[in-house]
Amino acid sequence: MKNVDLKIAVLRKSRGFTQQELADRLGVSFQTVSKWENRVTMPDITMLPALAELFEVSVDELLGLKPLAEEAYLSRGTAEADYWEERADWLLRARKDFWNEDYLEFLIKKVWKLTEPVSVLDCGCGCGAFGLAALPFLPKGSAYTGIDLSEKLLEIGKQLFGRAGLEGKFVKGDVFTYPVRRTYDLVVCQCVLRHVNDAEGFLERMARRAKPGGLVVCIEVDRELECGGLYVEGMDYGKLCSHEGLKKLWACEKRKEGRDWAAAIRAAHRMKRLGLKEIGVRLNDRVHFACPETESPAQNGPEQDGNTQSVFVPGGHAQQVRDFMEISGWKKQADEFLVQDERIARFFEENRDTVSFTRLQGALITFGRKEK
Repeated sequence: MKNVDLKIAVLRKSRGFTQQELADRLGVSFQTVSKWENRVTMPDITMLPALAELFEVSVDELLGLKPLAEEAYLSRGTAEADYWEERADWLLRARKDFWNEDYLEFLIKKVWKLTEPVSVLDCGCGCGAFGLAALPFLPKGSAYTGIDLSEKLLEIGKQLFGRAGLEGKFVKGDVFTYPVRRTYDLVVCQCVLRHVNDAEGFLERMARRAKPGGLVVCIEVDRELECGGLYVEGMDYGKLCSHEGLKKLWACEKRKEGRDWAAAIRAAHRMKRLGLKEIGVRLNDRVHFACPETESPAQNGPEQDGNTQSVFVPGGHAQQVRDFMEISGWKKQADEFLVQDERIARFFEENRDTVSFTRLQGALITFGRKEK
């Protein structure tokens, strides 16, 4: 039985069942389902055919003796409001240290040359992080509007603006379908394109909302740079940069959902196809270095969300990523992913008072102007 690796949890999630719903279908308690999924107990042998039939898999696939068919695809749902609402605390921490203020000021005043008051539309604004960072450097009289699917994140944004003494308008809506009632001088998105299922379509709708001569800006983290951008003193840098399993995950998401892991590096080419002019690309200069002499790496390091892969995976839900890989038949890569995640977390815990790290987020800033 040592080769048995029950797939009940990933199959249940891929079908959208709760533990209680699965229990009701099988005539058992939800505690029984929980014990199966946590490998506390095994289902009775007479229950296996019923489980296999319900999930439309073979008993061998159910037991993990044979890879699951790729048709049992489990979406991580990053294009949905619920996904980000569950990660609101992580989102606030991640965006807090996204910019070096002097560099953002340089972009606004020297690169984009925004010298007169501008109207800003922040697409997929979340908690309004870009507005909070940029408004102090934009010309006095500039107006900010943020649009997002999540009412919860918008409410947090309103509160943060109020505390900062800033004014802004927050609109609940889908950028893909929200009607274009007016146009703006600056249309921006920050860390959005790589999470939606149609990056080019999203960018096209951003361009529609720009005034003639207006600026369209995409600020996106490049996944390859991000994964190669973590160094922890005392650990093997080569192993830290290894992410073959994630590459398979990204390729599958692109094929199944259209979600583009390379949205950052492709943004300039997409702007060109949309007819934008004066296209430019910059690299955000933010690099986070932490050591005991400057701040507590144990509190501010990549393990802050309970899983070190929070550096690479929004919300730090390493187990969810492992489930995704497993259900696509990549058990070896899934195991490697989880082992690496646990190894880094353990290193930070064991060296809480002495550990130091450097993290490059690898954010590309791509911009272009709409023709007059």
